[in-house]
Amino acid sequence: MARFPFMFLLSRRRRGASFALALGLWLAAATASAAPRVVAVGDVHGDLPAFRAILVEAGLLDASGTWSGGDAVLVQLGDLIDRGPKMRGTLDFAMVLEAQAAARGGRLVALLGNHEVMNMTGDLRYVAPENYAEFADAGSEKRRADAWNAVVELRKSRARKLGLPEAPTGAAAREAWLAEHPPGYLEQREAFGPGGVYGRWLRLRSACVLEQGSVFLHGGLSPALVGVSVEEVDRRVHEDLATFDADRTLFVAQGLILPFFDLQETFRALREELEALEAAEAALRAAADRAGKTYAPAALVAERRSVYQHFLEWEKWTINSPDGPLWFRGYSRWSDAEGNREVPRLLAALHVERLVVGHTVQQDGRIHVRFGDAVYMIDSGMLSTHFPGGRASALEIADGVVSAIYPGEPRKVLWEPPAKKVAALR
Repeated sequence: MARFPFMFLLSRRRRGASFALALGLWLAAATASAAPRVVAVGDVHGDLPAFRAILVEAGLLDASGTWSGGDAVLVQLGDLIDRGPKMRGTLDFAMVLEAQAAARGGRLVALLGNHEVMNMTGDLRYVAPENYAEFADAGSEKRRADAWNAVVELRKSRARKLGLPEAPTGAAAREAWLAEHPPGYLEQREAFGPGGVYGRWLRLRSACVLEQGSVFLHGGLSPALVGVSVEEVDRRVHEDLATFDADRTLFVAQGLILPFFDLQETFRALREELEALEAAEAALRAAADRAGKTYAPAALVAERRSVYQHFLEWEKWTINSPDGPLWFRGYSRWSDAEGNREVPRLLAALHVERLVVGHTVQQDGRIHVRFGDAVYMIDSGMLSTHFPGGRASALEIADGVVSAIYPGEPRKVLWEPPAKKVAALR
């Protein structure tokens, strides 16, 4: 704790504003000194060994992989998973580390990245083939056979209902479906669902957090979010996730999809249903015109159409929008002039000093700082087998000093308060 001649002030019995100011300064200094160290790590993408190694380098883990960071705060900026080989292992490690840190007075704040949300919502474009194998067990083949039988029944019932030719269900169709849904696929989908071991945990994670005057999030805050609080950004993300879960439950109940359908399978089913609704309404409208009447769609039909259309407007949702907090890439793409115009507005509206983000890989494997030391881009391509030249890194904020941590290198100071710079020159 910072020392202050507090007893001297008492002995002189100073009163009024001067004493209050001195006491305030002492309390402020004590509070600042007591603030825990914050370490931020960007995208891991299933590279568990590199993730563990950078945490050891940062002094948060001991050699056995146990939390040793005391009261430090570790902020992981999302994208723990996809692309790399260790989906389950990385998530299991983060969940255990969260409990370890809390038991020892520290904190792990694991934020949502776009890849966590993609897996929760069934957008599986970046799931590595070996990731499905992590979820497979002795019962996987039986589950796949049962799932294919359910798909066959759904295809037949949908064809009958819509008056369409039945989708293929023969041996070739079966083999194609099994190839697209490998062993472990069904178990992976269940694990990321609302009741699954990872789905439950991830739905409780924040999308952004404020720590020591810094906002941490995966992609960034775009100009479209100027004036929107950190809490409101987080609320919008979780509102989208809740809407997605409710819609999926509805679609299953309506017989449009099966519980294990991925996002593209769900889109196809909704487009097919919308086409059928529109065709039926066109026929009813034509019949009403012939009878000299005005056609008014039933409220239930209008509501169903609205739900389907909203779901299909996927890129407008906060969790998917290019300008949303999980996908925004402007800080890397903006010119200096654009950033110097927009970033101060974002910071001023939030009353913070800096933004710390991941998501966009910095090609030289180093943390980049832009726009007057206001934006820190810390995705340095930890999964180096996928991002050539990449490596693990961490950003440290301790005693007001912001530093970069790289494996086997001394800490590199990126920013320090002016007072510390002056003191260092004396």
